Amino acid sequence: MNKHSELEALVAMGRTAKAAGAADMEHLDGLSAAYNYVRIADLICAYNKGPGHLPILDWGCGYGQVSWLLRRRGLDVLSYDVEQRLLRDSIPGLDSLPVVYGEDPVELPYESNRFGSVLSVGVLEHVSDFHGSLSEISRILCPGGVLFVFMLPNKYSWAEWIADRRGISAHPYKFTFGCITELLRRHRFAIDKKWRRNVLPRNLTGCSPWTKQTYGRFYRVVESVDQVLTFIPPICCLSGAIEIVARKQ
Repeated sequence: MNKHSELEALVAMGRTAKAAGAADMEHLDGLSAAYNYVRIADLICAYNKGPGHLPILDWGCGYGQVSWLLRRRGLDVLSYDVEQRLLRDSIPGLDSLPVVYGEDPVELPYESNRFGSVLSVGVLEHVSDFHGSLSEISRILCPGGVLFVFMLPNKYSWAEWIADRRGISAHPYKFTFGCITELLRRHRFAIDKKWRRNVLPRNLTGCSPWTKQTYGRFYRVVESVDQVLTFIPPICCLSGAIEIVARKQ
């Protein structure tokens, strides 16, 4: 399966889930949105090349699309969540993905130093206890282990500002680089890399299927233009997301 076929498979998963009644899969039913996940999987893979790596924890895996992508790349990934998506069983490709479900919203059912990497893909902004969750992530990561924080909503995002006023924002908390850096520092993490994403929107939440399909045809152009805009001040400050690779000290 080539990259474009992989994208189309993700979009098919999103559309199948929506048709089955999954209202929380609107972020995966267009090529431009799906590319975000392929891009994330490729970046994680670059950090986990070669033998000898400890397992990766997909923390708050949701339906499991990132775990699916990482498994396709030959990585050892464990999928974990506290909320069961019952409709996952109706999505070919994700229905057979093994997921561990926990009962506690903070504590993780893993021994200390178990993982080489932990992923937060659109998760950290939804937890009820930032400090408790980050303390647990730090505990289960080995020394020098990596925490990936993707799709963290930017406090000053123009798209979030509009979504808030339309009443369709799914993000109860929004961040700046300063506040997330300080939060991570308090839990023994040092920033390896940080960058901005999505000056141009990807999900088009609330837009018609035709709009998403048309926009998705130009996902390569959207990606290229976005990479330029995220380096141009002050436009970059309005990006939809900030992302971080942090390492446990």
